[in-house]
Amino acid sequence: MTRWSVVVVLAVMSLLAAACDEAEEKAKEAGARASAETFRVSVKAQDTEGDPGGVRNVRVLREAADDLPGKANVVGIDDGNGDGIDDDGVVEVKVDDEFACVTLPESGDDIDVSGGRCS
Repeated sequence: MTRWSVVVVLAVMSLLAAACDEAEEKAKEAGARASAETFRVSVKAQDTEGDPGGVRNVRVLREAADDLPGKANVVGIDDGNGDGIDDDGVVEVKVDDEFACVTLPESGDDIDVSGGRCS
């Protein structure tokens, strides 16, 4: 093999390694987003019509978080004043080092999920 052939082979291998790293990061991000979507579906599937706070009901949110499979970590379910309703309507789902954000409305059940950390 000539010197240029070795350089080309090494360059191709470097590009493949970078592509694999990017694919792994996207897969992790998809894992957080998928878990957040599962959380959303679980909350919407529960009958929250008679519950205080509707989809922001802390009991409903904790049950949905407990039902998530795998190693998803749900943070941001807060009830500082003890009324049984999540204070800010923002819940973050973490899988490995990736995040997704779930935004819960004050009224209705139009729950939004976005990729990345909650701001």
